[in-house]
Amino acid sequence: MTDTLMNIFTGLRLGFSRLMEENSDVTRDDRISKLPEPILHHILSFLHAKDAARMSTLSKVWDSAWNSLPYLNFGDKLFSKSKDIPRLLRAVDQALANRKKHKISIQKFSLWLPHYHELCYVSSWINMLIACNVKELNLEVNIPINKGICLYNSLPKVIFAAKALNVLTLEGFNIEFPTVDGVIKLSSLRELNLLYVFLDEQSMQALCTSCHNLEHLSLWCICGLASFQVGENSLPKLKKVNLEYCSSKFQLVDIAASNLEDLTIYSLDRSPKVVKITACKALKTLHLKGVNVTENWLEDLFNRLQNLESFNLTRCKDLKNMKITSGSLKWLTALRCGDLIAADLDTPNLLKLQFSFYPMSTFKLKASVLLEATLQLYPKFGTCGWHSKLMEFLANFNHSKAIKFSCFYDKEIVIPKDLRENLLPPLYGTNILHVTFQRQSNYSVVDIIDSMLWISPHLDTLSFTQAHSLKTVKFIYEDDKPCWRNKLKKVKLHKFTCMEKEKLRNSSLTNADILDEDEKPCCASLPWKCWRHTLKKVELQNFTLMEQEKMRNYFVANADLSEMIEISLD
Repeated sequence: MTDTLMNIFTGLRLGFSRLMEENSDVTRDDRISKLPEPILHHILSFLHAKDAARMSTLSKVWDSAWNSLPYLNFGDKLFSKSKDIPRLLRAVDQALANRKKHKISIQKFSLWLPHYHELCYVSSWINMLIACNVKELNLEVNIPINKGICLYNSLPKVIFAAKALNVLTLEGFNIEFPTVDGVIKLSSLRELNLLYVFLDEQSMQALCTSCHNLEHLSLWCICGLASFQVGENSLPKLKKVNLEYCSSKFQLVDIAASNLEDLTIYSLDRSPKVVKITACKALKTLHLKGVNVTENWLEDLFNRLQNLESFNLTRCKDLKNMKITSGSLKWLTALRCGDLIAADLDTPNLLKLQFSFYPMSTFKLKASVLLEATLQLYPKFGTCGWHSKLMEFLANFNHSKAIKFSCFYDKEIVIPKDLRENLLPPLYGTNILHVTFQRQSNYSVVDIIDSMLWISPHLDTLSFTQAHSLKTVKFIYEDDKPCWRNKLKKVKLHKFTCMEKEKLRNSSLTNADILDEDEKPCCASLPWKCWRHTLKKVELQNFTLMEQEKMRNYFVANADLSEMIEISLD
C-alpha cells in the first residue's frame, strides 16, 4: 500500500513539473492540493511517517498537511532499516514537539523499537502524546533474551495518565499497573491489546478495577498470569475477550460478564485446565482451541448460553461425546477432535458447519435445509469399512444446500461400485458438491465424477480442487425445476379398489414417464430417477483436452443427451 501510494504521488509530481515547464501560464495549484486538509490527512494516514514527511516537499499545502497530520506511524521495522538511528530519534522528537506546540490532537501513534536502549526517549514521547490527547497508541519493543530468559522492558508509568486514550497496544513490556488508588487514569480506554508481555495477578486486578469503560481485551502470549477472572461487577462494558497462547502457568479462566459477546481462548499445551463461563447471557461467539472440554461441560455450556450463534471447537482431544442442543446456533466448527466417538447435534437453525470426520460409532444431525457443510475426511490407518461408514455419515446431510469435501487422497471419496449396489445414495437431496484433495491416486477425473454423481444423483454443480486448480462441471436438465412428472418412476398403491387402481394407473401413465424397472437398471432399486434420465447438457470448465474427451465419452454413454456437451474453458 505504501509503495503504491508513493509511486502515484511521485508520478503526479513529475507530471505536474513537466506541465509547468511546457506551459508557464499554468497555475501552480494542482487539483490534489485543492482537496480539503482532512482528505489529505486521510491519504497520508496510509503512509509511514518517513514517507508522509517526504510528501511535504510537493508543495506548501502538502507541507502544512504533514505538519498537522494526526496519524504518525513509526512502526513496521522503520528503525531497524535506518542507518542513522539518532537522526530518526530526533525526527520523532521533532514531530511530537511540533504537534504539542501547535496543540494538534493526535489520533494514532505507532512506534516499533528494535533495541531497548532507545526506551529512554519513550517517557518524554508519551508525555508529549498525552499533551496532544492521543486516541490510539501502539508501542512495540524487542525483548532482550539472556540465557533463554526473556528480560521484559519496563513500561513508563506515565502512560497510565493518558485520559483521552481509546486504544492501547503494548508489546515486549513488563506491565506493572500502579497500585495506588487514583493513579490509573485510563478512563476513556475502550480497547487494550497486550502481546508478549509479563503480567501478574496484581496488575490484572488493577486493570479490572480501573478501566470501567473497557470493551475489548486481548492477551496474546502472556507470561506471569496464572488466571483470568472477570466478575459481574468488574469491566461491566466488556464485549470481546481474546486469550491466546498464554504460558503453561495459565490454569484458570473464570468469566461472568453480562455484556460479553465474543470470547476466544487458544492454547498450545491444553491450558487453561479450568474454564468457567457464567452469566454471559449476551455471548454470541465462542472459539476454543486446545482447551480441556468434556461432554458434561459442553452440555452445561449450551444450557447457560441461550443466545450463542457461533461455536468453534478445535483440537479438544479430551472430548469423547459431543451433544449440542441449541435453537440459536447458526455456525458450528468442530475440527481435529480426534478422540470423538459420537456426536448428536440438535441444531435446527444451523447454516454453516465445519466438521472433521473420523470413523465414529454414531453421528446425528438436525439442521437447516440451507446448511452449507465443509467436511474434512480422516480415515484412520487400518480402518475397516471406511466407505460404508462414510456413506452412513453423509446420510445426515441428504437435504443440505451444499457440501464441501476435504481429503488427502481422491480414493477416500471414490465409492467402490460393488458397494454401491447395496447402499442408497446418501446425498440425493443435495445439488452442490465441491471436493478438495491433495494427491491423486490411480483414479481418473471420470472416476471421481462418476462417484460424486452416485453420491448425489441430482447434482447441479460439481467442482473440485487439486494443486490449486479449480475444475467445475455444471449439469443442465430438461427442466430446471422438475416436477413429479419428470422424476416419478414407480407408484405403489395400498388399500385401493381394483377400479381405483386402474384409473390411477391410466393417469400415471399419461402424466409421467413410468418405466419398467428392467429398462433402466441404473436406478431400478431406487424410489427416484437419477441424472441419466433427464440430463440435457454438461458444461465443463478448466479441464484438459484429454479430460474433456474422456468425459464426453462418459456422458454420451450414460445419458440420453438431447444435444452435444458444451465445452467452455476459462
